Amino acid sequence: MTTHKLTIKDLQVNVSICGQGSPLLLLNGLGGLIRTFDLLRNELMDYTTITLDVPGVGNSQMPRWPMRLPSHANLIAEMLKQLGIDKVDVFGVSWGGALAQEFALRYPSMVRRLILAATSAGPAVLVNPADIRDFFGRSKSAKLSKQKSSPNSIQTLLRFGVLNGMLSVNPRTYYHQLAALVGWTSLLRLFRLRQRTLILTGERDTLVRLYNAHLLQRSIRCAELHVLKGEGHFFVVTSARRTAQAIREFLCQQHSDEELAPMIAHGKF
Repeated sequence: MTTHKLTIKDLQVNVSICGQGSPLLLLNGLGGLIRTFDLLRNELMDYTTITLDVPGVGNSQMPRWPMRLPSHANLIAEMLKQLGIDKVDVFGVSWGGALAQEFALRYPSMVRRLILAATSAGPAVLVNPADIRDFFGRSKSAKLSKQKSSPNSIQTLLRFGVLNGMLSVNPRTYYHQLAALVGWTSLLRLFRLRQRTLILTGERDTLVRLYNAHLLQRSIRCAELHVLKGEGHFFVVTSARRTAQAIREFLCQQHSDEELAPMIAHGKF
């Protein structure tokens, strides 16, 4: 695994590259650090996985003002250009799934296939800002103690992520990322996506409910849905092997983009 410090849009951005094979861009969820993808990347060593701490997260520079989602997409495009990558498969989870949609819509020629995990077309923010404030407003001992809450509640997910070094401990990080989603939606633009798309969702996800996955599937021309039985919102970590298997099977499908193009042109999708 190699880590790079790139200067993009006057911001220092922490980028990690791992493995060998075709490039696969991994976009993280709310507050997610690069380490969140460690288990998944270990299962995908036959791909060159690229991920980053988005501005304001982890070892990347905090912007002076919150960036909107289109600005994040522009930054991703510039990052790939600096890395010499012209085309990439894209995996986005939760908040990163919204960013993946925006990136694919703004830079369609750079995206071969798209995988959207535990996410929605917006404007769902995924969490209530008050929950973030409540979590980080607690004393450290109370924050990290066992509380009576749902296994898939935002409090439980934050506690799990923070304790395992997968999520940022900086409240400002979350406010910046939540601000990026204010007023954002891809719903009326999803028909423009031409990439083959896999929708991944956890059967027991109480943050991004199953209907969001069905909505994405119906709105994207070449989309298929895969439900991970028994899994909640954090299945990228809790079920990394099953997630990697679904990703690999999808990316290895024999239908090429060139084969799909005439089918789309003739209205078969």
